[in-house]
Amino acid sequence: MSKHEILIVDDEPANLQKLKRTFLTDYTVHEAKTGDEALLILKERPVVAIVTDQRMPGMSGVNLLRQAREVRPDSIRIILTGFTEVEYLMDAINQGQVHRYITKPWEPVALKEALRQEIERWQLRKENERLSEELRLANEQLEKENFRLRQEIESLEPAGKQLVYESQEMRELMRLIDRVVPTNSTVLIQGETGTGKELLARYVHDQSPRADQPFIPVNCGAIPSELIESAFFGHKKGSFTGAIENRKGHFELAHQGTLYLDEIGEAPLDLQVKLLRVLQDAEIMPVGAQVAKKVDVRIIASTNRVLSREVEAGRFRQDLFFRLNVFAVFVPPLRTRRDDIVALSRYFLDRCRRRLNKPIPSFDPQTLALLRGFDWPGNVRELENEVERMVILSEPDQPIPASMVSERVRLASSTGGSDAGGLKEKVAEFERSLILEALRRHGHNRSHAADALGISRQTIIAKLKQYQLDDETAEG
Repeated sequence: MSKHEILIVDDEPANLQKLKRTFLTDYTVHEAKTGDEALLILKERPVVAIVTDQRMPGMSGVNLLRQAREVRPDSIRIILTGFTEVEYLMDAINQGQVHRYITKPWEPVALKEALRQEIERWQLRKENERLSEELRLANEQLEKENFRLRQEIESLEPAGKQLVYESQEMRELMRLIDRVVPTNSTVLIQGETGTGKELLARYVHDQSPRADQPFIPVNCGAIPSELIESAFFGHKKGSFTGAIENRKGHFELAHQGTLYLDEIGEAPLDLQVKLLRVLQDAEIMPVGAQVAKKVDVRIIASTNRVLSREVEAGRFRQDLFFRLNVFAVFVPPLRTRRDDIVALSRYFLDRCRRRLNKPIPSFDPQTLALLRGFDWPGNVRELENEVERMVILSEPDQPIPASMVSERVRLASSTGGSDAGGLKEKVAEFERSLILEALRRHGHNRSHAADALGISRQTIIAKLKQYQLDDETAEG
């Protein structure tokens, strides 16, 4: 084990040699005859302890230790002095500039023991700092692991997150999204409420190189103004009333991962200013901190507002809009991608019957026709609620009949416009398309297509005759 390095300072050569003989056996000893010479050594060598005389020409021992504290703040500082200077030294000790004073004439054995005790305390302090740092790093890792596991559990639950689509509009959107996934570029997701913006943000994160790091979603409009700075940037213990411990903010929690700024259009102007600064400098200043912290965070923001109009109205900062509008995408509302309504309905049915433990095989074709014909102003979220309601009301082991559909949905579908035909015609047209699609998917095997539709083989044969479908290639 290497010896600790110490520095001895005295302007008298005889005293310097006596000090050297005292410590040379146990330590690596550096010598200096003046304060200036001592400071140069401190800047170059990892000195653990300084033992200096008080009375020296030029720079006194106390002044040396005061400056040494700036160069080596953790070093042990011992001063050798006469009895007449003790009162003066006590003030220096109280200010933390001197750890211990030894009165002259000093005995080598007593001086060695005094230094040994101070170094022992120094080692304990260093070990405590090391363990505290290890604990801090371990807690940070556990925090990140906790976020990762929580996200994994969410994805495994029946109510887990999954992108479900069949429409051309969503296929084109996903082709765009897949281009930006592997980058660190900021993504701005725009779309009506309930269209699945957070789901899309999670997809970007989960498919990116940051997938093993935290995904932190934050609703920008739901944080009280007085807590915004602490919530986003963290705070130090004692920085304000109630700050009983150091706490990380959203940016630091998302370090090396993704921060999802949900409803960024709702962010108050004072938050917009602070967000802009972080996006520009990639660093945060926790409340009560003296030094800024660097953060490595990918930003994904979403809004149900048209941000360019918000900028024109003075409600959103133009410079922040430019920072966020790096890669902007628009999630189309459900009414413009009706091909997704059936797929989503079946997905929600499967999820609900698992969660509610209710064996409902499928929808009646008329039910799907009604769902497909509705505009869904609340988008995917509203459709999900409607399906759950129908599952609760329906009888087990029976397809969900059209009578289970909410009255508002039935009425809207039945008054959908004369140019599109009446409800009966719409249902028939939709039922016909479902049967043809099922037959196509199952190689024109009537039995398999009937199972997929949740009807009997006799029913599908009857429907083929009813709609005069030419299905000569159908098997079985």
